[in-house]
Amino acid sequence: MDPFAKTMWRFGWTFFFGMVIAFLAMSAVYFHARPRCSDTVVSQATSPDQQWIATIMERRCGDESPFFTHVNLRQASQPEQRGYFSGREDAGEILLVEQDALATGITLQWTSPEALVVRCAHCIRHEARRDMTWGPLHITYEMTGL
Repeated sequence: MDPFAKTMWRFGWTFFFGMVIAFLAMSAVYFHARPRCSDTVVSQATSPDQQWIATIMERRCGDESPFFTHVNLRQASQPEQRGYFSGREDAGEILLVEQDALATGITLQWTSPEALVVRCAHCIRHEARRDMTWGPLHITYEMTGL
């Protein structure tokens, strides 16, 4: 094979692999910026000592999928930690209900720096998750709609 043909083959393969790498990088950025189902913050409550934040979030992963409402806890000094591609915040999840946030009527009340009361006035389905403690925090649930 003559030197010019070798150079053209080498350039062709280099260009091809460069395009594949560019496609993968742009896909990663796109799926990070526009996750299929991300969490939407409905409300937040900060503990009396300003050390903890409880957040009510809602997620729906498509038009035909059900709504999920969940409550997450985190230290006030830490930012929300959402999945890079999923957009979901799973860390610190203490309550998960298969119902939209407006219909559940979930409210949060800190009764002390380490005690949180989660009220769900209209929860009609059984929750998928309900944790009573999270780290040093104690959680009490008042589920009147069940």
